Amino acid sequence: MRRVACLLALTAGVAAAAGPVAAQAPLTADQADVRCLMVMQVVARDPKVKEQGTKGVIFYTGRLSGRGAVSRIEAIIKAEAAKMSPQQAKAELQRCSNDLNARGQELNAVNQRLAASVRPGAPTPPRK
Repeated sequence: MRRVACLLALTAGVAAAAGPVAAQAPLTADQADVRCLMVMQVVARDPKVKEQGTKGVIFYTGRLSGRGAVSRIEAIIKAEAAKMSPQQAKAELQRCSNDLNARGQELNAVNQRLAASVRPGAPTPPRK
């Protein structure tokens, strides 16, 4: 985790040279998801948590692509990287991880309900 913190500090390093950041307006959905994508890409570089980071990259790329072409996010990434301090990057990692875990729990609950609704011994449809 310490390595992840160092990598996050590097991601936000651009902003560190700019000095303190004034209070920001609320983030758009694209800005919030781009920030998550950025921190998850950094996490995915650490071999110890690569799988979790990669899942986050896929999840947030999917959310972004659901709202339009992924190519549009380049400018958003540049803008958000310039604004994000190391402290903000840590906070974003926590926020994004919590969101990702919540979506995973929701999916598990759906799967459990579906599994419970299948009658034991019921025939499964043939595969085509």
